[in-house]
Amino acid sequence: MALSLIHDRGYAHGDLHLGNLFLQLPSSLDNLSVEELYARYGQPDKEPVVCLDLNAPSKNPSVPSYAVPPAWLGAPSTDIPLSEAMLILSDFGVAFRSGDKSRFKSYTPLVLRPPESLFEPETPLTFASDIWSLGCVIFELLAHRSLISGYFLETQDEMTAAQVYLQGPMPPAWWRKWEKRSVFYDEEGNPLSPACDLWSWERRFREWVQSPRQRWGTGTLAEDELDEVMKLLQRMLAWKPSERLDIYSVLKSEWMTRWALPAYKKGLEARRAVALSSGSDTGGFRLSR
Repeated sequence: MALSLIHDRGYAHGDLHLGNLFLQLPSSLDNLSVEELYARYGQPDKEPVVCLDLNAPSKNPSVPSYAVPPAWLGAPSTDIPLSEAMLILSDFGVAFRSGDKSRFKSYTPLVLRPPESLFEPETPLTFASDIWSLGCVIFELLAHRSLISGYFLETQDEMTAAQVYLQGPMPPAWWRKWEKRSVFYDEEGNPLSPACDLWSWERRFREWVQSPRQRWGTGTLAEDELDEVMKLLQRMLAWKPSERLDIYSVLKSEWMTRWALPAYKKGLEARRAVALSSGSDTGGFRLSR
């Protein structure tokens, strides 16, 4: 919903990933004094600042003598009630308006980066680049792991191979441009890895969404919901940007209207109920600079 608000105003976010989705702290923290805050979460730690530049002056007035690391105020997701589940979409440092100035470089983390940034580097990015990343983020929210890859140090070519395992053959023009394809595929386009079945949509959802949820007792997705969310993500991760759903079609999709949005509204209702009793803010999804 936050992304639809941004796109509606002509902007693309340009850097969608879970690190830019924040969970707002409960409003009860606003009522704590400094002393009460320290008593609950501890005194701030001071770490000395060490200059690694051996040629720098021993005392530089522009360099502080110490730094204060941020406090950890996190909690397990199972301990957060719906009334406190308010998300904030943050970091608009690389947001852009395609109508004002063309953006060619993608700053999204490699594991969520749309393929057109590699194969069409001279073509300006569009809203569709956000849609690809959003599809990956939705899967991560369901599975607590990456859709495209599970390894931190994979190369661009390994990531591209994983995308092909997932979505099937890429556009012919892109296939010809991919210089390292022979490392992963033969001349007929058959994968050289015998474990490629691991990368099918169905197996990813079974092993990375359903099985962990069953182990943790958090409830698995019903078969009809599973089918609809897979259909949605497959359309959001279409190879060609022009073939992806726009954000408004995403919001009108079967999975959104039957499952995601009702769950979101349920969370809002729980938050409003708490807010009415305490007089606090009743907001939902927010944007943050």
